[in-house]
Order: sequence, then structure tokens, then C-alpha cells
Amino acid sequence: MKPRFHLILGALAIALTFGVTGYVLGKNQAPAVTQARSEKSPAERPSNPTRAGAQATKQRINVSEIRAQLEAEPNPLIRFRLASSRMEAWIAANPTEALAWLMSQQASARRAEILRIALNQYAENDPQGAADWVLKNLEGIELNNSLILIAEQWAQSNGRDAADWFLKQPQGRERDGAVEQILFAWASNDPGAAVDYLKANPTIENLTPTLQRAALAGWAKSEPEAAATRGLEMSRAAQDPGLFGITLANWATMDLQASSQWLLDHVPAGNERLSATQHLAKIYAQQSPDAGTSWLPKLTPGDERNTAAGILAASWSQADAVSAAKWATTQSLAQLSAESMVEIGHNLLRTDPAFFTSWSQALPEGPAKQQMGQFIPPAADQ
Repeated sequence: MKPRFHLILGALAIALTFGVTGYVLGKNQAPAVTQARSEKSPAERPSNPTRAGAQATKQRINVSEIRAQLEAEPNPLIRFRLASSRMEAWIAANPTEALAWLMSQQASARRAEILRIALNQYAENDPQGAADWVLKNLEGIELNNSLILIAEQWAQSNGRDAADWFLKQPQGRERDGAVEQILFAWASNDPGAAVDYLKANPTIENLTPTLQRAALAGWAKSEPEAAATRGLEMSRAAQDPGLFGITLANWATMDLQASSQWLLDHVPAGNERLSATQHLAKIYAQQSPDAGTSWLPKLTPGDERNTAAGILAASWSQADAVSAAKWATTQSLAQLSAESMVEIGHNLLRTDPAFFTSWSQALPEGPAKQQMGQFIPPAADQ
């Protein structure tokens, strides 16, 4: 068996931080839709070659020899390189001992990297054991990210067990973030079971709205039209337009054109569509501002179009302030909110002060030009 630590060391990165509201739109790749697994007993699940190989390795390795080799190496860089080549076998044989050794080493980015990979492997074989260890031994951002990693791994094999176990733990933002990740990952593979779980537990502390968003977001990654339809129904029932908006946004990160057209074809003007267009405007700004400017005329004139136009321009200016500013001046400034113009001006001043001066001076008299007058180009400070 090839050691996975050599193959994937450095490739596994956890970008999550406290609170996972932002993670939803970050998961752009839809997981493969597999046969529902969450309700299967271990005997019903197909055998796992990796797990079987790990068990075979467990029979062969000498943990004492591994520890002796590591402790004999004085150079920490070489020691961690050696640990990466031994860690998979050690985790398979005695995960808590291997993790304890890692925690005894000086904190560093290298240690954190190996720890994440080790916990990922531990969670493959024993997610509850991995979660227990993390709760007892980590804290802060390391605890948060590790719990989310384990939660996702566990949810892919048994979402119900994962949700039940985590919800029995003391409430806190790290635990809540893990539960949110469970519902996202579970719904990505088995949306019916995940959504039914929430229906059967309608008052999960104060997490229900957040978990509904997570489940619908995960569902949108595998069955976007079904998720959008259900999200629209749930939004209207709960009078929560944002529930639909974030659902459609997750579809849009994968297929912006299809999701935008579905919105126009299936959702009449109103709060749900307004929420969705605000998300779409940001995604157009990130993926294709030119396509976004062609999309705007298809929206309902008034608040819907004007709000989307302002968000598109302001978000666009974060990456290309000059192009966004030029486009903004071709529009009726009444369509763009003062907040949007201020954002454009701020980003333009930061990236191209000279163009900011000429652009702001050329604006017609009015609130937008007055707002720009409040900015002082850096050269004026000298």
C-alpha cells in the first residue's frame, strides 16, 4: 500500500474559520451522487479497500520502532518528513498514540498539516473516536477546523449518526459549525434523508434556519433544480427569502447561466427573487462581469434591477475597479446606490489614484460626486 501521506501532504487545506456561513459558496464541486448510504449498517456498506489495507498494515507495523526512529532524529524538518512516511501505518495501528506524539512536537505549519491528514485518516476508520480526541485535545481555530473536517467525513458514511452524536455535545460555535457541515455534506449525497431529518427535528436549539440553508446548499450541488424548487417552497413557508437565495447561489457557483435562467423562468418578482438576484450579481461580478451586464436588463425594472446593478458594480470593482467605474458612468446614476458608488470610488482610489481623480471630477453634479469629494487621493496628503 502506497503511503497516502507522501501523495497528499500539502494538498489538503482547510480554509474554514469560526462560523461556516461562507463555506457554502466555497464548495463549487458537486460530489458524485451515490446510492443513499446514511441509513446503511456497516454490514450493508461495501468493503473499503483503504480501511482493509489499514487493518492489514496494523498487523505488520512495529509502533515502538516508529517512535524510536522519530525520537532519534534531532532535525525537526527531517523528523516531520520521516513522520509523514510512517504516520498512515501508525494511525491505523494506534491513532491516539500517533496523535499524542504529533501534539508533543513544537507547533508549526508542518505539524498542523500532518495533523489534519492524520485526523482525516482516523475519521475514515473511526469518526466518533476522532471527534472525541479532537474535543479533548484541541482548541480555538484548530478545534473548529478539525471538527468540520471530521464532520464532513462522517456525514458521507452516516449522516444521521454524525448529526445525532454532534448534537449531543455541548453547544458552541465549533460544534455548531460541525453540525452545519454535516447537513451540507449529508444533503450532497442523500438530500432526502438530510431534509427529512430536519423536518423530524424542527427545533434543533437555535440552529434550524442555518441547518436548512446548509442542507439545501448541499442538495444544490447534486440536484440543483430539485433543491431550488424545494428551497423556494421552504422560503415562502418560513417567510425567509434568504433561504432560497443561498440555495440558488450554490447552484450558480456551478452553472451561472442555467441557474439564472431557471430563476427568470420559475420565480416571479418578489422577495425570493430579489434575494436570489443579489447573490447572482456577486457571482456574475466574480465569474463574468460582462455577462452580468447583459443579464441585468432581463431583471424587473426598479428595486430588483437597481439593487443587482449596484452589487454587480461594487463587487466587480474589487477585482477591476477601472472597468467597473467606467461601466458605472454609462448607467443612470439613480440606478446605483450611494453605497455602491462609494465602494467603487474607494477601490478605484486604492488601485489607480490618477484615474480616480479624473473619473470623479467627470461625474455629473449630484450625491455621487459629492461622495467622491470626501475621498482624498494619497498625493494630496503629502
